Amino acid sequence: MKFMEEQRSKVVVDDQFQAFILRESKHQEFQRFALDLTDICWELCMGTPGRALDSGTKLCLANCVDRFIDTSNFISYRLRNIVLSSPKEIDVQ
Repeated sequence: MKFMEEQRSKVVVDDQFQAFILRESKHQEFQRFALDLTDICWELCMGTPGRALDSGTKLCLANCVDRFIDTSNFISYRLRNIVLSSPKEIDVQ
């Protein structure tokens, strides 16, 4: 009897661990996406680096930073809501 109880508890722990791994993988995937977009934004803003940034480049880079923060906040908020509403299902699409 004790063996069966131990096996059941292992399954529960394994399921919880798998759900945790899935959540973290999704979070990492979204963070990578946000970083890729930031890289693209940086490349679009930065022409040939000079001694100083012109006002257009400064504005463009400031917008990149703002969008990165917005995206990071959105991702965190969305994943938190998914976990709170359904910890076992992580289908963000």
